[in-house]
Amino acid sequence: MSGGRFDFDDGGAYCGGWEGGKAHGHGICTGPKGQGEYSGSWNYGFEVVGIYTWPSGNTYEGYWSQGKRHGLGIETRGRWLYKGEWTHVFVRHFANALNDKEKN
Repeated sequence: MSGGRFDFDDGGAYCGGWEGGKAHGHGICTGPKGQGEYSGSWNYGFEVVGIYTWPSGNTYEGYWSQGKRHGLGIETRGRWLYKGEWTHVFVRHFANALNDKEKN
């Protein structure tokens, strides 16, 4: 396994472990223009267990499967806290829904 940094065309970046041309091991991935950050374990390009932080400061800490929140996790939004089991929740769509609600 090697390590390094990759800058995406959209402004996002990944810095961490690599194997077979994919994120593997520990790494940090930031979205375009600061639209969130995931820090944690990767398995050949997919998140495994870690923390996703939205620009608002809200977080999800827990397990992932195929790029979606899946398994045990904790989501915090200000004073609101949800602990439980997630089933294939795609974080990027959820982030957009949260951002839309926060604007209104």
